[in-house]
Amino acid sequence: MPLYVVSFAEARGYHCQCRIRAEAHADHLTLAVQKIWGEACYWAWVPGSDTEGRVYERFGTEPGPHDFPRTNRATVQLTPVHRLPRVA
Repeated sequence: MPLYVVSFAEARGYHCQCRIRAEAHADHLTLAVQKIWGEACYWAWVPGSDTEGRVYERFGTEPGPHDFPRTNRATVQLTPVHRLPRVA
């Protein structure tokens, strides 16, 4: 499975990233958000943007208007990682 780095950067300087292994068709952002913030968290895009959004934690069983915001508006970047060859 390919290796990816997913980075979240807020305007005020907070930066968080993780590495995940996932198939090309997987939902990389959901996997990264749940790895960093927990299973109850999800990514919501800012309307009209393909790079910005926020992380929320579900208050109930489904996403809704009373969910707890875990981040401010952040820019997300998904980058494939190419492993360096091992040197013997």
